[in-house]
Amino acid sequence: MKQYKLHVTWMVITVGILSAQELKNVQVLPFETKKDLMVYMKTKVAKSLGVKCNFCHNIKDYSSDEKAHKTIGREMMKMVMDINENVMAPFKFDPISCWTCHRGDESPERDIADTKEKKQHKH
Repeated sequence: MKQYKLHVTWMVITVGILSAQELKNVQVLPFETKKDLMVYMKTKVAKSLGVKCNFCHNIKDYSSDEKAHKTIGREMMKMVMDINENVMAPFKFDPISCWTCHRGDESPERDIADTKEKKQHKH
């Protein structure tokens, strides 16, 4: 029982610290807590592109814009939000996401030739 209380206390402290941390340089995404932002980035963005955090971020300073992939990613997120709001929603279509184009690859295929080439390299 003592161990259980210690574990619960540790979880409460951790969640409190994560939610109290100020978000820095978050310009596009609507999250208010670092925890919510990290969950979204790890479960949606990173998986959709098949990358780890360091693909876009300086791991020592996540707020830094020094990596071009972060700036590109930010513009792509704006594009997805715009398409969802101005194209998909008015037609009552399901929203798109990073996965729609990337399909787990950091560079989306641009035409049928890209698709054929990738399939040949997998075999």
